[in-house]
Amino acid sequence: MPLEEILDRIQKDTEKEEQALISKSEEEARKIIEDAKNKASAIRASYDEKAREDAETEKRQRTSSATLEGRSFLEQEREKIENNYQEALRSKLVDLLKTDEYLEFLKKAIGNSKKILGQDAVVYLNKDDSARMMEKGIASSKTSDKIGQLGGVIVTSADGKMIIDLTFSEIVRNNSDKIRKVVRDHING
Repeated sequence: MPLEEILDRIQKDTEKEEQALISKSEEEARKIIEDAKNKASAIRASYDEKAREDAETEKRQRTSSATLEGRSFLEQEREKIENNYQEALRSKLVDLLKTDEYLEFLKKAIGNSKKILGQDAVVYLNKDDSARMMEKGIASSKTSDKIGQLGGVIVTSADGKMIIDLTFSEIVRNNSDKIRKVVRDHING
């Protein structure tokens, strides 16, 4: 075989090998690029998912915080309204103390208490109520600072072992849960 043919053949074989290497390299590069794209896409999807989760967490936290703040504000406003109602109740009771109806309440309360504790029971009124009862010709036993400005009556057995407390302060205190429920029901409609 002549030299030229050999060289030509070597040239063709070299070109084939070069072409095969180039094709193989291009295929490897395509695989590497595709793999890099897939990894980048997976990383991006992971970051997107993390961002969505973080945003959802932030949204829940803000919503929860706003809800708590709203409930706290609502509760504070309810308490203000309840306090206003209780103050109005106290004011009405103070107005009631000036009426003959109140004196009738005291007479009945004293009479009923004496039926339970005995006729020798000791009756305590505040100074104002005691004076008004005397003006009306109704005798009362003793005055007490424990009764307070809202009035009412405390009746004890002669030996002091049994006490009936019908002061308005005590009546309001004993019924505070009922009063609060009525107020809340009124507030909530």
